[in-house]
Amino acid sequence: MAYKTRLAGKKVAIFIDYQFEDLEVTFPMLRLQEEGAEVIVVGAHPAGQKYTGKYGYPVKSHVNIEDFSSLKVDGLVLPGGFAPDYMRRNKHMLDAITTSIELGKPCAAICHGPWMFCSARFPNGQPVCHERQCTSFIAIKDDLINAGATFVDAPVVVDGPLITARTPADLIPFCHALIEALARGTGM
Repeated sequence: MAYKTRLAGKKVAIFIDYQFEDLEVTFPMLRLQEEGAEVIVVGAHPAGQKYTGKYGYPVKSHVNIEDFSSLKVDGLVLPGGFAPDYMRRNKHMLDAITTSIELGKPCAAICHGPWMFCSARFPNGQPVCHERQCTSFIAIKDDLINAGATFVDAPVVVDGPLITARTPADLIPFCHALIEALARGTGM
C-alpha cells in the first residue's frame, strides 16, 4: 500500500544531547519519517555517539554539529529534557538555529527546548525569540520573558519560523504544526 508522504525530499535535523526527553525525540522522528522526510540526528559529540534519554531510550547521532550546515536541511527540532541545558552552551548549535531562523526555516522546540531560543542570538545581540510569541514547559517561562518573548500558555504556538510546545502531552499538535510548516517550505 502506498502512503501519501507530504515531506518527501525534505531533510530535518533533530539536535540531541544526553538526558533528552525520550518522547520528544522519538515521536517527531517517527512522524517526520512517516511523512517521507529524512531525519538526521545532530549531536555535540562524534558522529555515531549513543545518547541516552531520561528514561533510557538510546538514539545514535548521524552528524557532529561541527560538520552540520543549516543550509542543507529544511528545518530543526529541539527536544526538551535536560539536553537543552547542554546544547545551549554549544556555539555551533546556537549558530545553526540563528541561521535557520534567518533563512525562515521552521525551528520547532518543545518543553525545555525553547531555552535554545533564549541563547541563540542574531548579530545585533537580540535572542531569536525576542518579540516573538512562544510557549514552553512552565519552568522556563521567565527565561523566555526575560529574553523578550511573549509567553503564551497554549499546546503549540507558531510565530514566524518558531514553533514551540509545552510538554510531551502536546506532541500531536506540535508535530502537526511542524509538518505543515515543512510542507509549505518555510516558517509561517
